[in-house]
Amino acid sequence: MRIFQVLATWATSGFTEGRTWLRNLHEPLIDLGHEVSLFLADEGWIAMYRKDKAMRASFSQKMVEKFRREHNIRPFDSFFAYLMDGMVEPDVIDEIRRTGIPTLNFSCNNTHQFHLIKELSPRFDYNLHSEKDAAQKFREINANPVWFPMAANPKYYHPYDVLRTIDVSFVGQCYAKRPYYVWHLLKNKIDIHVYGPGWVPKSDKAMLRSGVRWARRTKLVLKALTSLSSQKRYETSTHLMDIDLRDYLRKEFKANLHDTISDDEMVRKYSQSKVSLGFLEVFDNHNPAALTKQHLHLREFEAPMSGALYCTGYTDELAEMYEPDKEVLVYRNEYELTDKVRFYLSHPEQAERVRQAGHRRALENHTYQSRFQKLFCQLNLDI
Repeated sequence: MRIFQVLATWATSGFTEGRTWLRNLHEPLIDLGHEVSLFLADEGWIAMYRKDKAMRASFSQKMVEKFRREHNIRPFDSFFAYLMDGMVEPDVIDEIRRTGIPTLNFSCNNTHQFHLIKELSPRFDYNLHSEKDAAQKFREINANPVWFPMAANPKYYHPYDVLRTIDVSFVGQCYAKRPYYVWHLLKNKIDIHVYGPGWVPKSDKAMLRSGVRWARRTKLVLKALTSLSSQKRYETSTHLMDIDLRDYLRKEFKANLHDTISDDEMVRKYSQSKVSLGFLEVFDNHNPAALTKQHLHLREFEAPMSGALYCTGYTDELAEMYEPDKEVLVYRNEYELTDKVRFYLSHPEQAERVRQAGHRRALENHTYQSRFQKLFCQLNLDI
């Protein structure tokens, strides 16, 4: 199949040096023998975060011009994108759709960030959503949902032959309830090391010079004390609690907090760690005062495929992917998490059985190569 693909290099604005989506959503298509014309969406991603209309228009024009040029030479069979509102002009998607080729848009984090794709989604023939229960949200805006679960590319996510020198590790951004779980483990003498954006602040001198940290905190305190709305006071106080917890971690457990690491270093950490953690909780629209929700991440597939003894939160959707406590460890609260980590750190034979079973299941059922094969068959696009 000849595919025109629009895809950003990285998976998060917190780490723009990674190649997560190229590894997972682009290269598996090449491995399957498809002809893929890739147009990088990095400029559109930046335009969205900056709310830069001129940059968005420029990105849109470049994208559609490349599509027209190559489609006229030899027609594409499908259009596959990972685009969000603010990245591209909607009428560009309309133009591509009018050519008659199927248009597909991938999205994730719809559990708490669905607002990022509400405008664009109805413009596509198919909306590939990674969270199973997001389907109804698409139907409510007259968009066509197709469940396309997360997975991983075994070409990159695989075990390394290294010593397990780290008791417990987590690789990912510092947000939602993650600082609380880390604090709870450290308080209970579990030697967890965390890596990623947000765990390590700027240098103290830089923070003091800029005054940003203290100015923000002072503003929140004043808002909490003076607001006439009880809801606003509650929201502000939860933000303050979040800030205070992060500050406490940085002061008391500085040696356990680490900055961002590369994609390859992350994969090695899975092999270097006796237990690798995942946290499913997110705050709706990243608001600490909002309801806590859960959804699966790439990590739920990358870690077992990389040979980790993986321990993450329980959801029914996760139980569709793995057999709980046989292929991945699961927990429902911080106390169960602490108990299971202690048990498997002290029982390496049981830990190895779970690790091997999870690795087998990931390779057999959760590669992006197999995800694409099933998707194209389901949509009758397996040309």
